[in-house]
Amino acid sequence: MPRPVIDSLTGLLTRESFHSRAGEIPPGGLAVAWFNLDNFKMFNKRFGFSRGDEILKEIALILGNIFPSSKSLIARFSDDNFVVLTDWATVETCIDTAQEYLYALHENVTLRLRAGIYFPSDDDDIRSSCDRAKLACDSIRKNHSVSSCMFHDGMSRELALQQHILDFLESSMKLGNITVLYQPIVRLSTGKICEAEALARWNDPEIGIISPAKFIPTLEQYREIHKLDIYAMRNVCADYKIRREAGLPLLPVSVNLSRLDFELCDIIEEIESAVSLCGIPRKMMRIEITESINDEDMTALNLGIEKFRMMGYEVWMDDFGSGYSSLNVLKDYSFDTIKFDMKFLHGFDVNKSEKAKYIISSNLEMARLMGMQALAEGVETEEQLEYLRSIGFDKAQGYYFGRPMGLDEIFALERGIETAVE
Repeated sequence: MPRPVIDSLTGLLTRESFHSRAGEIPPGGLAVAWFNLDNFKMFNKRFGFSRGDEILKEIALILGNIFPSSKSLIARFSDDNFVVLTDWATVETCIDTAQEYLYALHENVTLRLRAGIYFPSDDDDIRSSCDRAKLACDSIRKNHSVSSCMFHDGMSRELALQQHILDFLESSMKLGNITVLYQPIVRLSTGKICEAEALARWNDPEIGIISPAKFIPTLEQYREIHKLDIYAMRNVCADYKIRREAGLPLLPVSVNLSRLDFELCDIIEEIESAVSLCGIPRKMMRIEITESINDEDMTALNLGIEKFRMMGYEVWMDDFGSGYSSLNVLKDYSFDTIKFDMKFLHGFDVNKSEKAKYIISSNLEMARLMGMQALAEGVETEEQLEYLRSIGFDKAQGYYFGRPMGLDEIFALERGIETAVE
């Protein structure tokens, strides 16, 4: 079946038809503008998806009325992302006018039509031009003092890094440039290590260390994250098997999954295959899923979580408190442990941060009432540790206990291992 040329909701071009038609336009004197609607997911949750669809149709009409049809191509790429190819001389004025129209229509609702601009050279193809405009748009996501931004050379380096990550992911896994390290998790009642978290680290021979803060969002954005997560799980299983066959003590290990894994592959089958091949009891594995889940993922993810738990895996929620939907997540999903986001502890001073203390203790009490254990991540000082212990946290991890290291190194730490058997 041929792909649609027109977006059924807005009547604009689709991504594919936009790319096709843009390729027929002679280069020179053009600009690409990438638009994103801030707070759109929160708008849908508050007012409903039907109202959200009306907003998207309004934006399509605004863009169609402002950008001259004889000189412009307008498309809806996905969700609340719109792209315009237009005359470079008028693009900034048109963007400002579009934002003013949206504000005038919805004065009492916080909606910002954020835009990124790129001026293609004669050698640029339309896809790379759109990527650059998107990067400019994304760069002001957290800067609410501006509504538009032009692509600059610094963003080129960011785009080049993203491309390098995508191009070399599979070869880096094959060559072992991506490794799995382990960070100890301590049970506060005993002070001993009770578990470890597996963390992927990338040491690229060409550009050096690539931060997880760079490669994980990139792989999620381009829907390649499942490849890394499966690779990490298989490495964990291989490390476990080596120690088991040598008769060495073992620890339960937590592995991180993206919510996208449940869409992009049969992640349960992938994990079951790796675990069975290496003879790992399910009770020794913990599945960590980030809090950044939304209504669109509800059914598939919830079924996946429940299936993991029924099969004997513990399921943890990672980065609790990092987003806006913490309470909804706890209401809609079942977890064995919640990990409190390290931002709770950033700059934490128990003698000065009364609000921080109240937030932490009240969320801990909520976890207890719901039958879940609570783990604090990001612990860096003795002061933080003593406070967390005093209010009853079950577990903690962070640089205070140790940075990510080899699995054998964890067993050599002086702190000792609480449970060193299968």
